[in-house]
Amino acid sequence: MNMSTFVAAAAHDMKNSVSVIAAYLEDALHELAKTDANPPSAATLSTCQALYETQRVNGNLVQLMAIYKLEEGMYPFEPAHIQLDEFAEELLGRVRPLAKLKGLELQYEAAAGTNDWVFDHDLIGSVLIQALFGAVRYARRRVRLSLTVQDERLEIEVADDGQGFPDFMLAQGFPSRQGIDVHTGSTGMGLFFARLAAGLHRRGDVSGSTRLCNGGELGGGRFTLVLP
Repeated sequence: MNMSTFVAAAAHDMKNSVSVIAAYLEDALHELAKTDANPPSAATLSTCQALYETQRVNGNLVQLMAIYKLEEGMYPFEPAHIQLDEFAEELLGRVRPLAKLKGLELQYEAAAGTNDWVFDHDLIGSVLIQALFGAVRYARRRVRLSLTVQDERLEIEVADDGQGFPDFMLAQGFPSRQGIDVHTGSTGMGLFFARLAAGLHRRGDVSGSTRLCNGGELGGGRFTLVLP
């Protein structure tokens, strides 16, 4: 067994354990919500943070396994017609319990006149769920998922009203392979995976892409995934 295969197998085992931990934390938050005060208690806030970190690790493990399968030619890339409103509700449903406990408003803006689009559900879903969890983590009051169609491309944006992405992330953009940044501790894997997942989607000479910036109506970070 080579090192890549060993790491992928270990990631799969870890993901199963992390998923169980996340389920326990979600149950704990549900019980706390029944009796908690407003604002939430310190125990609830700590459990929220633990759940966020657990979901982040789980998402990283899913993406690590996907990267391995893509590079080995084993990933079942399956673009299909996806109903956009159902897809958006699925994404928001994953982060709604955490957002509710933090007192955040989740907003959704649908793509006018467009009901469906062709893409790989699992790949794109993994990217956007991680983006939404990040937005929920750093938002002050609002997180927005918006879909628009520009120049025959579907643009899916996750935005929040937090402090925005740090300068090093904006400068780094969406990296190709890189090691750990010794100054920030970042591997850039999430951004690398986002670019990889988007780029697999093609129509003629046009391929998917990603953007990272700050500002806009909410004033915080803005992550955009563009699909042809």
